[in-house]
Amino acid sequence: MLLISTSDNSDPVAHFLANVNNLFGHALRDVDDTDMVGITIQNQVNQNNKPIGINFRRKNQLSGDVIWSVFEKASQSNSRFNALDTLVVTVNSTNMPSILVDMQLRAGIDRSP
Repeated sequence: MLLISTSDNSDPVAHFLANVNNLFGHALRDVDDTDMVGITIQNQVNQNNKPIGINFRRKNQLSGDVIWSVFEKASQSNSRFNALDTLVVTVNSTNMPSILVDMQLRAGIDRSP
């Protein structure tokens, strides 16, 4: 996996989102779009803080913007996530039976939070 290097003129948020999309694209490369994915992010140094996470949702509903919104919420909390800290990212996926997914999609049911 290759992370994008930053240039002096780059927008830090755009740089972050591009790298997050690459990171999770790599981590989820073998997961179907209809499978459920949950993500937990924890500070390796200060494990007293609660991990932040993204509730299970279909892979095709996961984007850099969703992950960015989780980081925004964490930055406004008492959690400590510094730019140079090592973060532990845990990705869990569950294969959904295709018949159940097809029925939900046809019925217009959206189970995302």
